[in-house]
Amino acid sequence: MKKINYLKEGIKVTSLLIDDIMFLFKFRMKDTYFTRIGRSKMSFKNIILFMINFVEKTLQLELDDFSKIASTPNITKQAFSQARQKVSPKAFIHMLNQVNRWYYKETPFKKYREYRLIAIDGTVLEINDTDELRNEFGYIENQNKKVARARASALYDVENDLIIGSKLTHYRCGEREIAEYLIDEMINLGSYNDLILFDRGYPSKDFITFIESRRLKYLMRVSSGFLKVVINAPNQDQIIEAKHKDKVLKMRVIKFELESGIIETLITNLFDETISLEDFKELYFKRWGIEVKYNEIKNKLQVENFTGKTIIAIEQDFYATMYLTNMVALAKKDANEAIQEDSKNKNLKYEYKVNTNMLIGKLKDTLITMLIIKNPWKRSKILKSIQKEIEKNIVPIRPVRKFVRKDHKCTQMENRMNKKRAL
Repeated sequence: MKKINYLKEGIKVTSLLIDDIMFLFKFRMKDTYFTRIGRSKMSFKNIILFMINFVEKTLQLELDDFSKIASTPNITKQAFSQARQKVSPKAFIHMLNQVNRWYYKETPFKKYREYRLIAIDGTVLEINDTDELRNEFGYIENQNKKVARARASALYDVENDLIIGSKLTHYRCGEREIAEYLIDEMINLGSYNDLILFDRGYPSKDFITFIESRRLKYLMRVSSGFLKVVINAPNQDQIIEAKHKDKVLKMRVIKFELESGIIETLITNLFDETISLEDFKELYFKRWGIEVKYNEIKNKLQVENFTGKTIIAIEQDFYATMYLTNMVALAKKDANEAIQEDSKNKNLKYEYKVNTNMLIGKLKDTLITMLIIKNPWKRSKILKSIQKEIEKNIVPIRPVRKFVRKDHKCTQMENRMNKKRAL
C-alpha cells in the first residue's frame, strides 16, 4: 500500500476548500460582505488563514507577522476586529468536517476490533470576562464577583487522535443535552460502526434510549446512585433488564475491582461474549485519551488565550483551535510513522514519539505558508523540510505510567506556568 502523507492531504483538502467561492458564500455573515475587492480591510481567505495560524502572541504583533507572510498591507487590530465579524465561526467547523470526511473515507483508519472508538466528555473554559460573555456563556460566582466561563464538549476518536465534533455552549448546559446534539451531528456526517465511551455523568434511562434509537453501541461508567438493578447485580458480568416507559432496556453489567479497592461498574449494549471482562477494563480506560487531548488543547494549543472579547471572536477561536488540533494530529501521524520506521532493529530501551510541543511550534507560520503557495512542488519542498525538523524532536514512550486525576476545583490560572508553551 502506498504510504499516505496525512498532513499533505489535510492541507490539500483545506486549500481546495478555502479557495472555493462557495465556501465564502456559505460562511460570510451577510450576503453583502466580501462582494467588492478592495472594500474589506482583509479578504475572507486571509481572515481564515490568520485565525488558523496558532495566534497566541499580542494581536498586533501577529497581524504584522501575518502581513509579511501573506504579502498583504499592514492591518491594525481594530480593523481586524471589525473584519472578523463578517466571518461565521461555522467556517472552521466545516473545515474540520471536510478534513475528517477525507480521512475516514480514504485511509485505513484504526479501529478497536470492528468499532470506531469514540470518547465524549466536557470541560470548562476560562473566557474573557465581559458582561456580554457572561450573559451568553454563563459565569461562576464567588463572594466577590461573577467570572465568565463557557462549557466545551467534544467527541474524540481515541484510536486515531481526531476530534469528530465539538460544541461551545453555556456553562450550565447539561452534558446529555450537548452529547445528543454532537451525536446527531456525527450521524449526519457519517458514522462508522461507532462505540462511544461515557463517564458517569451521562447514564440515564432516557439517554440510553436515545443512544439505542440511533443504533449506536455504548459503554458507560455508572455511579452508585444509578439503577438499583444495576448496582445490586451480583455477578461480574451479567445481562439485566430495566423497564422504561413502554420499552425494556437490556444492558450488560460489568463489575471489576480497581487497585484502590473500589468496585467499578460499567453498562453496555455490547453482548458479544468474545469481549471479556478484561477487554472491558482495557476498553473503558481508553476513555482517558480525551482527558489527554483536553490537556493538549488547553496547555499546548492554548485555546483559552482568546483573541477577542465578543461572542463571535470566542466561537471563532474555539472552532479554529479544534480544526488545528486535527491538523496537528495528522502531522503527528506522519512523524510517528517515520520515527517508528527509523527505530526498527535499533534495540532501543523505549519506543519514541514526536514531541508535540515542538511540532506545534514548527507548524506556526509554516501551515499557512503551505496553504498560500499554489505551486505543488514548492509546497511539497516546504512540507518535507518541516517534517524532517519535526522528526528530530522525539520523546520516549514510557510504559505503565499512572496519573492521578485531581477532583478538587482549581482556582483561576492555577499552575499555568508549570506547562512549557509551544507558542
